[in-house]
Amino acid sequence: MLRPLTLALLAVTTAAPALATENKTVSCRTYMARWAGSSGGPALVANVPSSMTPIDLNAVLFTDKKLGRKMIVEGLFAQRTPMNGLRVMARLVNCSKEKLVVQLRSNFMDANQLPTEAASAWKTVYLSPKATAVYEENSIGRAQVGAYLIELRPES
Repeated sequence: MLRPLTLALLAVTTAAPALATENKTVSCRTYMARWAGSSGGPALVANVPSSMTPIDLNAVLFTDKKLGRKMIVEGLFAQRTPMNGLRVMARLVNCSKEKLVVQLRSNFMDANQLPTEAASAWKTVYLSPKATAVYEENSIGRAQVGAYLIELRPES
């Protein structure tokens, strides 16, 4: 007798839709991202010591300081494609109350930091206020791609 009741209750509870949660408006502390420092991984460094800031690889390079106060790279992803190329994605968050238009391109390198192909074309990404957007690029090179760098600039 108890078992049919338990099964009926289980059916009712599993059939009910999950409660949706509502996120609050995005709030960012962009200074924390700017102060994070180097990842400690591979980087492009000048032949003359201390002549330039090292550029972390497998990262996004902001070419404009003002953008770093308006947006954050929330996530950075890289995965091998079925053809053994490299697919990179960056999820961007607009922390400001204004629309942002940015451009991104990817550079792919081998393990010795030698380019495996020309930099990709600049792609324009539109970000609504307090919203996210995703940039994605695929390498042409296959297994020889060992690192990447995504450059981000304001729309020109």
